[in-house]
Amino acid sequence: MPENRKARKDLLSWKPSPAEVRPDNIPRWHKGAVYHQFPDKKRMREAGPDALLEGWKPSAPLIGRETRVLAVGSCFARHFTLWLAENGFNRDFRGSAYNALLRFGVDFESPAVIAQQFRWAFDELSPESLLWIDKNRQLVAATDEAKCEVRATLEHTDILVLTLGLSEVWYDAVSGEPLWRALTEDLYDPQRHVFRVETVAQTVDWLEAIERIRSRWLPNLRIVFTVSPIPLKTTFRPVSAVTANTVSKAILRAALDEFLRRHAGLVNDRLFYFPAYEMVTQYFVAPFKEDNRHLVPIVPGTVIATFVKHYCEPHLAAHAGDPRSWDETVEKTHRRVHHHAAVGGGDAAARELLVRIAELEEDVTELQAVCDARQRVIDELKHAADDRLRAIHELDAALRAERKAR
Repeated sequence: MPENRKARKDLLSWKPSPAEVRPDNIPRWHKGAVYHQFPDKKRMREAGPDALLEGWKPSAPLIGRETRVLAVGSCFARHFTLWLAENGFNRDFRGSAYNALLRFGVDFESPAVIAQQFRWAFDELSPESLLWIDKNRQLVAATDEAKCEVRATLEHTDILVLTLGLSEVWYDAVSGEPLWRALTEDLYDPQRHVFRVETVAQTVDWLEAIERIRSRWLPNLRIVFTVSPIPLKTTFRPVSAVTANTVSKAILRAALDEFLRRHAGLVNDRLFYFPAYEMVTQYFVAPFKEDNRHLVPIVPGTVIATFVKHYCEPHLAAHAGDPRSWDETVEKTHRRVHHHAAVGGGDAAARELLVRIAELEEDVTELQAVCDARQRVIDELKHAADDRLRAIHELDAALRAERKAR
C-alpha cells in the first residue's frame, strides 16, 4: 500500500522538464485551410443564431412575394408555411391545387416516406404496393387523381422545405414499401408488417431517390433540408425513448450531411441545409415545454426570423411581424410564434427567459380569467339554487300551515 500511495503521488505531481518544454521546441497543430472552433456560450450569445449558418447561407435570398414555397415534414414545418402565408408570401398557396401536399400529408416525417411520395407521383411504383393510413387512422387510397395533384403540386413549387423527423419506420415486407406510420390492429399482420431503424446508408439512398427525381423532372426546384428538433413521441425499440430519439436524429443528420457532401456542387444552389435542429438544441436555454416535445413559442419564432433574414427578400421581410394580419381565431401559439419572429435584439439568453416569464404570466392571467368566469357561473347557479331552495321551504311551510289549519 505505501508503494501504491507513492506511485500515485509521483504520478499526480509529475511535471515535464523545463529543458524539454521550450517555445522553439513545441510544434504547432496543423489547422488546415478552414478552421472553426466550437463557440462557448458567451460567443454563441454574442454571435446569435446566424453563427450556425456558416457555410449554409444562400448567396442571395430565394423567396419573394411570387415564390411558391411548400414545407413538408412535421408540425415544425407548418410554422414556416403559416408565417409565409400571414406575411404576404405564397399568395397562390391557398385556394388552388398548390396546397395538395399540405392537405394530403404535410406530416410525412421519414425520408423513406417522403421519397415514396416522389416515386409515386412520378410513376416509379404501383399503387397496389402501397398501404397508407393517415393520423386519423383512416385508409388513404393512392388514386390517379391524388397522384396527379401531388405531381402538379411539386411541378409548381419553387422552394420545397423538407423537414426530416425520424429514422424509425414501419415497412410492408411483401412490397418492400414503407408505411406512413404504425397500422391499426385490424390492418396489422405480424408476418408482413415489420419495424426497423433505418441505417445511415438506407437514409442516404432515400435522399438520393428524391434528388434523382428532382434533377430529372424538377430541375428548377430548390430544396431546403432541415431536421426536426421535435423528439420521438414513442419508440418501438426495447430501449428508452430518449436514447432511441438520440440515435434517430443522429442517423438523419449524418445521412443528410453525407448526401450533401456527395452533391457539394449543388449545395447553396439547388440543395440547401437550414440548421433549425442545431439552433433549437444548441442555442436556447430551455427550448421545450413541460411535455418535453413541443417548443415554447420564442424558439420557432427565432428560427423563423433567422430563416427569413437569409432566405426572403429584404424589402418583404422588413414588413413582417404585423400582428394585425392574424385572424382572431388563429391559435394562440401560432400568434406567439409570429410575434417572436418579428422581435430581435438584446441578450439572447436573457430575452429568452424574460419572454418565457412574460408568456407564463400571460397564461396565468388567461387562466385566472377563465377561473373568474367559471366562478361567476358557479355563483349564478348557487344564487338560482338558493332561490329555488327558498321557494321549496316557503311552499313546504305553507303546506304545513295549511295541514295544521285543517
